[in-house]
Order: sequence, then C-alpha cells, then structure tokens
Amino acid sequence: MGLLFITAILCAQLQKLYSEAHLAILVFALIGVLGLLFSTLFAWLQVETRNSYYSTLLFVSFLSLSLLLNTYLYHMVSIDWAAVSDSGIQLSLYQRVVTSDLTFWVAFAFPFIFSIVNFSVRSKVAKMKK
Repeated sequence: MGLLFITAILCAQLQKLYSEAHLAILVFALIGVLGLLFSTLFAWLQVETRNSYYSTLLFVSFLSLSLLLNTYLYHMVSIDWAAVSDSGIQLSLYQRVVTSDLTFWVAFAFPFIFSIVNFSVRSKVAKMKK
C-alpha cells in the first residue's frame, strides 16, 4: 500500500503541475482509494496463491510505474481537441491509447493476471518435479 500511496501523491503532483491544480486532490483521492482497494484484493490473492514477496513487489511496482507513466503521458501528449471535435483530424493509435480510460483500468488488471499466470506456472513445474 505504501508504494501505491507514493504513486497517488506523485500522480496528484503531476496533475497539479501540468493541468488544473484544483483537480490534484481528486486525483489523489481516486488513486488512493483505488490503491487501497487494489492492495486489499491483491494481498488476498497473493496469500491464496502463496506468491513470494519479490513477485508481489514486482507486480505492484509495475502498476505504480504504469500509473505514473500514464498520468505523465496524458498531460504531455499534445492534441488539438478543437480539430478532433470538428472531425478535421483523427487521433493516432498512440494518442487514443494514452487518452483512453481503458488504459488506466487495464493497468490495475495486469498484476492480477501476472500473479495468476505465475501461480499456474509454479504449480505445473511443481507437479512435473514430482
């Protein structure tokens, strides 16, 4: 949870630095609450699958870096929204991925997927050794 708390602070600071300052507290609250919910569910999954602390740290670090990168790129990718809304231009694939809400939510899904795959591989290897 500590790493996600630091991520929430950094994402809020990026919001404050590159966009509307009054939305920084909202970004902090959103990522903080989602981080708490994620930490609770992910800790339960890690206990049930008996994954190591190293893999847990690796998966949560991946989530934190993904959230920070997504927040940074969201503010740094230049898009002429007036031209897009007038149908003058279309967003590139890169711009669509960076501005998509789905990108944010997929970042939370990846640690769960990787954890389950890691458990499955470890289980198969353990069965093959017997």
